[in-house]
Amino acid sequence: MSLSADRVSCGRWAAILTLLVASGGASLSRADHDLPRWRPTDGDTEALRLAALPVPDGMVSIPAGWFLMGSDPGVDRVAGPQEQPQRPVFLDAFEIDRFEVSNAHYLRYVLATKAAVPYYWKGEPFAEKMAPHPVIGVSWQEAEAYCRWSGKRLPTEAEWEKAARGTDGRLYPWGNELPGWLRTNIAHPGSKRGIRYPPLANVNRYDRGVSPYGVYQMAGNVAEWVADWFDQDYYRRGPRENPRGPETGDTKVFRGGSWNEDPEVARSAGRVSYPPDYRSYLIGFRCAR
Repeated sequence: MSLSADRVSCGRWAAILTLLVASGGASLSRADHDLPRWRPTDGDTEALRLAALPVPDGMVSIPAGWFLMGSDPGVDRVAGPQEQPQRPVFLDAFEIDRFEVSNAHYLRYVLATKAAVPYYWKGEPFAEKMAPHPVIGVSWQEAEAYCRWSGKRLPTEAEWEKAARGTDGRLYPWGNELPGWLRTNIAHPGSKRGIRYPPLANVNRYDRGVSPYGVYQMAGNVAEWVADWFDQDYYRRGPRENPRGPETGDTKVFRGGSWNEDPEVARSAGRVSYPPDYRSYLIGFRCAR
């Protein structure tokens, strides 16, 4: 889908949010058939086997320094008002997960803490081929709890964006070119889209679409929760050094677009938000420290 500059407005982004709510609504249902069917039990040999599977892991070090955060509408024709102005931002050094948190990683957490099981774990707890897929159906609150359990935290918006696009203000992790089949799992023309279980990719696929720091899938596959509360005007008044978002708010930000969204939603500067208890088959997460 292509969008001309005159369609870029608050109304356009409201329409995208409405679409996302509609597409994610099934995951919010409280009907019995939408709730997870599997529950962890002591000595569950299949769950222990799946949790022990080797899955992509590791963190990437992001050096301290300045980067361009946000969008310049003169360069990015679909820049939303909540992404402006583009401005230089300084961040201290940090680390971020190279890959999105996988089902296998989250299963280890569930077994260790007896935490709630995510939606879409309806097997025993899931098929082996799903172990390296990103976990979905996890709220911001659950994502934040997982990161704390693992000795990490959710990245800030600024940290996520720098890890995704580097320092030069590029539109996507790989540059300014639109996504293609070899770069990301996104809603390309002809893609097979699904809801019962989405067409997710292993977290270490698409090495041609990594960020300048070697971070995978920061565009497409699943969108990712970050730490910040959302404020549409925060870029106009937030600090230029180590911004951490507003102190309070109603919704939490997620970034990066998903398997079921158009390319402009997956731009590195794109910002969308939902309440912290929201769950969707479009959203996962990664951790930082």
